[in-house]
Amino acid sequence: MEDMMKQMVKGVKSKHGFEETLERIKKKVDELGWSVIGEYDFTEKLGIRFAIVEICNKEFAKKALEKPENRWISAMMPCKFSIIEMPDGVYVFGMNMGLFAKIVPGELGELLSEVAKVDEELINSVL
Repeated sequence: MEDMMKQMVKGVKSKHGFEETLERIKKKVDELGWSVIGEYDFTEKLGIRFAIVEICNKEFAKKALEKPENRWISAMMPCKFSIIEMPDGVYVFGMNMGLFAKIVPGELGELLSEVAKVDEELINSVL
């Protein structure tokens, strides 16, 4: 079970500090034509360096929600990435959309495959 849960989330160790990692993610979001629609810094409340960045692409979102039978996907929107400082460095985590794309049939699964490519580029921007 623990193995399955770990597969649902992708993560990488950043080569950069917390602030630079956060800025690189936001810059890459913009370069890819997506928008940062929310940014939450939990550092002060939790006492550890931790932020969440929510991103969205209007065209992808419209396609995903176009058919009423696909609107359950709204529970997974917007895409989220966490940036968190660990004892050995800063990590970026996000949902493994490639895995979800494999289990979601039809056009929606294909769309999730495209989202997975964007997610991969975002995560790789901190390597």
